[in-house]
Amino acid sequence: MKTQKEVRKRHYIITRMVRPFIWLYFKMVYRLKINVPRVYKKDGPFVVLANHTVNPDPIIMSMSFPFHLYYIASEQIFNLGFISRFLNYAVNPIRKSKSVSDINTIRKLKRIVKEEGSIGIFPEGNTTYDGITATIHPSTAKLIKMLKLPVLILNTKGLYLTYPRWAVFRKKGRSEIYLKKRLEVTDYENLTDDELYKVLIDNLHVDAIQDQETSNILFKGKNIAVGLQRMIFIDLEKKIPFVTYTTGNKLKSTMSDFELIYQTNGKLLTKDNKEITLNELNNQVKIAYYEYYRTSPIQHLFVENVEMIESLPTKKISHGEVELNLRKDSLYFTGENGVITWHFDDITNIAIQGKRQIIIYMSNKTYLIRLDLSSSPYKYLLTYQIYNYMKSGGTNIDEHLSKLGL
Repeated sequence: MKTQKEVRKRHYIITRMVRPFIWLYFKMVYRLKINVPRVYKKDGPFVVLANHTVNPDPIIMSMSFPFHLYYIASEQIFNLGFISRFLNYAVNPIRKSKSVSDINTIRKLKRIVKEEGSIGIFPEGNTTYDGITATIHPSTAKLIKMLKLPVLILNTKGLYLTYPRWAVFRKKGRSEIYLKKRLEVTDYENLTDDELYKVLIDNLHVDAIQDQETSNILFKGKNIAVGLQRMIFIDLEKKIPFVTYTTGNKLKSTMSDFELIYQTNGKLLTKDNKEITLNELNNQVKIAYYEYYRTSPIQHLFVENVEMIESLPTKKISHGEVELNLRKDSLYFTGENGVITWHFDDITNIAIQGKRQIIIYMSNKTYLIRLDLSSSPYKYLLTYQIYNYMKSGGTNIDEHLSKLGL
């Protein structure tokens, strides 16, 4: 049986042909500076890691090297019809998903490395919500030790504050991608998985606000707070969820005079003129929503109209607009085809995709739920996580706080 060839010259040629146009875009929109010393293909192949702040991160990482990178990617880019076929032809991404066994991903990785191709990975698997590097998958350390390749760890600055995940509009500032750490095989081959994992965490950790305090770069624009209700979906004074909205540079509540002013340094100003970071606010949201969930006698939490999309390996099927009721223990859909109830016990995982979609993983099916532009996908993720935490007997939310959210 003939082995499938993964590394092809066209992948390099196509990406190099479009690079000048892409570079011009990022130079104009993100004012991007690439500060990565030249790395030669003959010294590789490599595993390249970076923190994940904006959706175009893979493109930015690719522009940092004179060779093609093969990225581990979510299954959601493989069922986009023509776009997916083009991406497979042009860049050959590596599928990693709930519906495909890890062994298939590993096999493809090994074929690419054997053919001297370099691998690109964003170990968080998700872009950050609050500007601080999210949870790094521990499996990344195991994968590196299995591949036995030199590792290049990149960090980015300014990308998050230019276009936060919750934001609707971009801001004008400056951004940079740079080499944080290079690890040769001899640097980590004698480390345990846990020791290597600690090295990865230390070198992939980025705090957008700390970087801004060092650089003093401001991120300006109109309507710079619009979309912030996607993350801060609860009135932190009245402890009432789903009542916040944004206008201009302000987050407000329909239930009180609660207000936060988003500033060009990425921090928010309270009514008492105290500065607070998005990370601090994110923790306040988790605590306040947990207390609301725990103490509220009402099972029904929220209702809105959404689009339900079934995600298959090679295509997506829209089931049209349905009414979605968020309950403490389930999702309840009402549409033309009647009523569907998904209890959280029957859901294997919930994830946020992009800015306005959630992914529902069932045991044998995957669905995308597309929300209104102003709606918060975060409330669904936290509700599901809090349900599972309380079901497992958890009572001390402070100790569990870092495990909630992304």
